[in-house]
Amino acid sequence: MKNIFKIAAVLSLLFLLGACSTLTSGEEPEVLVKTEYGNISKEDLFNEVANSERGKELVQKLVYMQILKGKYEVSEKEVNQRLGELKEQVGDKEAFTMFLQKQGFKDEEELKEHIEQSLYFFKATTEGMEVSDKQIKDYYEQHKDQYAEVRTSHILVDNESTAKEIEKELEKGTDFAELAKKQSTDQLSAAQGGDLGYLSGRSQEMDPTFLAATLKLKKGEVSEPVKTVYGYHIIKVTEIKETPLTEVKNQIKQALMSKEAKPIQEILNKLNKEIEIEEDAFKYAFKDVEQN
Repeated sequence: MKNIFKIAAVLSLLFLLGACSTLTSGEEPEVLVKTEYGNISKEDLFNEVANSERGKELVQKLVYMQILKGKYEVSEKEVNQRLGELKEQVGDKEAFTMFLQKQGFKDEEELKEHIEQSLYFFKATTEGMEVSDKQIKDYYEQHKDQYAEVRTSHILVDNESTAKEIEKELEKGTDFAELAKKQSTDQLSAAQGGDLGYLSGRSQEMDPTFLAATLKLKKGEVSEPVKTVYGYHIIKVTEIKETPLTEVKNQIKQALMSKEAKPIQEILNKLNKEIEIEEDAFKYAFKDVEQN
């Protein structure tokens, strides 16, 4: 027998449905906020949610997540593992704070909630999919640069002519770190002789042009001037650490599964068939749901 998910069930988790009984019983609407210019009742808030695009998104999120949580399991361990991987990719604590702000998350807990939701959809879109050890190993060999960490230094200047002059100085044997201290406009790294620490293909905070040029270099090799939005860089790789396959096996498996994952809309269409709309006010949120 097909499972029918009743929207009223999930919405009962919200106090909003308290307005429904008020609307149908003829009772005086319950006031939430009082002002000298008028009051805001549960009925007002209910109508706002039921008839707005933001309300539509909220209701859909509640319903779809309730169904997915009934079908799949996402553990706290899985969420924390993804969070840890993300923190490692982003960098230090300051970089992580900037990442949260840039992505629109108010704090780490909100990011964890987003990760949890993503994992539920990942499991739904990849259900029944299998990836062999050979596929994982082949992918690792073909994308080794993404799983290597390279210790990187750079000298950043404003124009190409200055970068070319520095390039000539380095060819003469001038010490890279000394030139970085004297001429790099990146004062933070200049104080460390241009050292940026370890980067990898997963370093999301780095300029993609800079990162691509860095990952092409061998240990001890210095790049030609590389132009980015920040200026012109002379890049040097001082150390390379390869990440063992065992440490990234799960990440590669997820990447391979994601490539073959079903479209999210296909999953939503299936979930729509498990929904029965009991509250007329919320038909707007699911006006495209196929009739059963």
